[in-house]
Amino acid sequence: MVVLTNGMATNGFARQSIADLTTDIKSTKGEVPPPLVGSSTTVIGDDLYVFGGRVASTRQMTNYLYILHLPTLTWARHIAPPDSAKAPVPRYFHSATVFKDRYIVLFGGMGNATGRRPRQQQQLLQEEKLCAMDDVSMFDIETMSWVEINVSPSIFTPQARYAHLATIWDSDKLIIMGGQDIANTHINEINVFDLTACAWVHGGPMNGPYDAYRAVAFCPSSKNDTTSYGGKPSLPFWNVNTNDKDKIDDQPSSPDAPPVCIYSNYNFSDLTRDLQSFMPMRSSRNVDFHNHASEMTGSLLPPGLRFPTGQLMGHYFVVSGTFLSSTQRGFQIWALNLTNLSWSHIDTGSTMSEGSWNRGLLSRRKYYILGHSQRDLKDDYSYRRINFDHIATVDLEAFGIYSLPPATCSTVAQELGLSMLNEPGMSDLTIWTTDRQSIPANSVVLAERWPEFAQLLHDQEAAAKAKNIRHTQIQRKQLLFPENYSVTLAFLQYIYTDHLITAQQHQPQILSRLLVLSDMYNLERLKQLTTYALHQLLTISTASMVYETATLTFQGALQIRALRIMMNAKRMLLGQHQQQHKETPPLPPAPLHQAMSHPEHQEWAASMPLSPSSNVTVPGSTSGSYYSSDEPLSPHSLPSSPPAYSNLRRLAQPGMSPSSSDQTQQRYIYFNNAKTPLSPPLVAKKQGYFDQPQYNMSSNRSVSSYH
Repeated sequence: MVVLTNGMATNGFARQSIADLTTDIKSTKGEVPPPLVGSSTTVIGDDLYVFGGRVASTRQMTNYLYILHLPTLTWARHIAPPDSAKAPVPRYFHSATVFKDRYIVLFGGMGNATGRRPRQQQQLLQEEKLCAMDDVSMFDIETMSWVEINVSPSIFTPQARYAHLATIWDSDKLIIMGGQDIANTHINEINVFDLTACAWVHGGPMNGPYDAYRAVAFCPSSKNDTTSYGGKPSLPFWNVNTNDKDKIDDQPSSPDAPPVCIYSNYNFSDLTRDLQSFMPMRSSRNVDFHNHASEMTGSLLPPGLRFPTGQLMGHYFVVSGTFLSSTQRGFQIWALNLTNLSWSHIDTGSTMSEGSWNRGLLSRRKYYILGHSQRDLKDDYSYRRINFDHIATVDLEAFGIYSLPPATCSTVAQELGLSMLNEPGMSDLTIWTTDRQSIPANSVVLAERWPEFAQLLHDQEAAAKAKNIRHTQIQRKQLLFPENYSVTLAFLQYIYTDHLITAQQHQPQILSRLLVLSDMYNLERLKQLTTYALHQLLTISTASMVYETATLTFQGALQIRALRIMMNAKRMLLGQHQQQHKETPPLPPAPLHQAMSHPEHQEWAASMPLSPSSNVTVPGSTSGSYYSSDEPLSPHSLPSSPPAYSNLRRLAQPGMSPSSSDQTQQRYIYFNNAKTPLSPPLVAKKQGYFDQPQYNMSSNRSVSSYH
């Protein structure tokens, strides 16, 4: 656990921010792949797969498959079993797409001409003897072997290409878009491959070039998970009217299939961002693109990202890539909320400010970035080099990016569970709360979803059996629950419905106690549901309570997010306090004739010497200071407390005629009130989470803030 004090870590070596707590860098081990150019990276479950590429040091093309086990960060080179199909020929800048969370589908790329297959492009680069490819390969992660695919000839067979875009649409359609041929000419073509029938089923032109250098394709989910948790269904941003007469009847798509989306950024000197959506297989003519760039919002927008990669996390699209400019360089991560198209930046702090970070991938709630912590990013990018020696892990949940827990039953089933709880005739157990209230419940339902209660019930039955007590002789069971009535009822509502659907369950205090109960009784689903709900209710007023609960239950991401909100609130309140102080008008100075009209002041001023080095003691004051009339007053030389008199008084000598020499010796005096301390102490006050120390802001002190 890291404790921050005035922006400095307690060890005193490095300044850390909250963003540094969300990022962790570790070294990988095992058979680490050499630095590669144009290799593909894919994540399925807890494993990261790296295929192909060209070795950066020898320029040798490879078709090796490396697997990184993410929990242990151990690399291993995979050797296919003897009964496996032949591995694809060596290549780079190909595409690798996940199909059914079991297969990795490879397409295209650029490889050596000596290893090319039939129907590959005949135009070659003579100096390197390279060619573009148009073949499809598949790897099965369950059998850990390559699958042989026999593709039938078709008029929709795509042109050989590399550096193209690829994604899975409508569950079993591989969409291939854009890319370049061997002569580096952009290919404005889209093709559809049916992975079930192993055939190319559609093809046609499209407007504008797209390639992996500046764009990324993804297919959003059509499911709206918020309706399972009492949320209102929102209209997806791609909901546009399409012309049904253009739809091809012999290849209909699923009515619930969402469109294919492309995020692109180009013209990096004058950056342009586009978010396009289209429905494949709707027309034999040009694809009808719909641009949503004007709908994207956010206090900050992503810069130009080179070779971007993107994955979906819940209703967020997480995109990352290399950012290079004349003044800045680095690897950046951004998230697009698909419900309102608002951007948010994933700040990795100073942890990744150095080194070369090259490729980002998403696995569960973690974002992994491959790279090398000691190399230079600009040099590696110029050679398109990807390093695998180190890996940075970013916890996206700490930024409010997570996937909703899946619904386990329908809304009707949840309402039926609440009806059973409200029916005393179906209960055989009485639960007593700490405030001496009782709730009837069914022990069978509790034992089904509460393992600790099931064990308690089993022990009781075993003890009764050992004492030869018949089941009919056992009195009605009673259970003492260590919570009040409101928390106990909310807990039972979860047991009966397996969800949090009532308004009582979503009160912040109730959710905090439910999270503690989930940690006490090891109820993983309840922990996921309450953590998600607390993320939704996290505000300035609830941040302190959520922080304490997350600390008790070891929910690090929720704890960091609550801490960030509290510190932002502290900065906001401090800024408002300083702004109010600046806007407070100063007191008007007293007129000079009124100040000098007092007899005591006139008598004292007449007896004062003119020497600027003389020490002056004012009646009723502790000190005096001289300032030259021809020198500006320095604000740093002023006393820290307000003076008794805010005006400056010219000293006069009676009976002396003014001369030029006397005028040069005239001085001004500044009085201090003896009753006003120079350094006012702090006001004794009991402080809360957001209370600021009460300083006299006229002093030269400043309040330290956390970073």
